[in-house]
Amino acid sequence: MLTLLAVILSGITVLNAQNWKNLDSKSVKTLAENKLIRASEVTILQGEKGSVHTHPAHFFYALTECHLIVHYTDGKEERYNMAPGDNGFSDPERPHWTENIGDKPAKFLLVELAEHPYNATRKK
Repeated sequence: MLTLLAVILSGITVLNAQNWKNLDSKSVKTLAENKLIRASEVTILQGEKGSVHTHPAHFFYALTECHLIVHYTDGKEERYNMAPGDNGFSDPERPHWTENIGDKPAKFLLVELAEHPYNATRKK
């Protein structure tokens, strides 16, 4: 779903996501981070579009009403219309950016699992 990290390809090494919290530092507030997880509170203002990014496997939890479009760099998109308390889990997510199409700020909790990063060389 959510979210927004650019991917860097380097020979045959595993691809790792750019740090979303650095790309969209105004939107992403890190609550806790260690070698296993990063928990962030994300606020995307109405009409705002984030930077291209990826995510490791993650859990999300809507804190407010959220009306989002996740635009993937391959041209596909997904729409999310969430009420407070809606939640879900996602496998590692390919390059994308997120747009708030609602008329209010969208706020959600995102808990990323460091041990399950996005890897562009993996087949789905």
